[in-house]
Amino acid sequence: MPQCECGGKNVIIYSCSCGSNVGQIANDAAKTLDRLGKGIMGNMAGIGIQMDSTVSASKKADTRVVIDGCSVSCVRDALDKAGLKVDLHIVVTDLDIKKEHNFEYTNDQVNAVVEEVVDKLKTAHTCSAKGDD
Repeated sequence: MPQCECGGKNVIIYSCSCGSNVGQIANDAAKTLDRLGKGIMGNMAGIGIQMDSTVSASKKADTRVVIDGCSVSCVRDALDKAGLKVDLHIVVTDLDIKKEHNFEYTNDQVNAVVEEVVDKLKTAHTCSAKGDD
């Protein structure tokens, strides 16, 4: 399982993927973080329907990262409803990216979200420092 920057293991990243630019930015940022080995993307549909195996896997995570597109925070609320603690919550519109109901966005916007998550993982005390057991 990928490790976050502070040495914790088992980082799961959940993202918005709604019908707006910021939802797609959130989703692309999560995919990028997964490819970079900063965590694995979680199954938001499984969380949404509270599928036992998906919720159980999420409970075993050391760190749960949520990337919401906007302040409505659907992803965070879905995890809350499933009884799952959110350790790091990023909202794309908080990064001065305006929500629009289209799918036009830049790689720079995606990278800004990725950098925000990586920076927060480095400085936050949200992940355990178990190292490689």
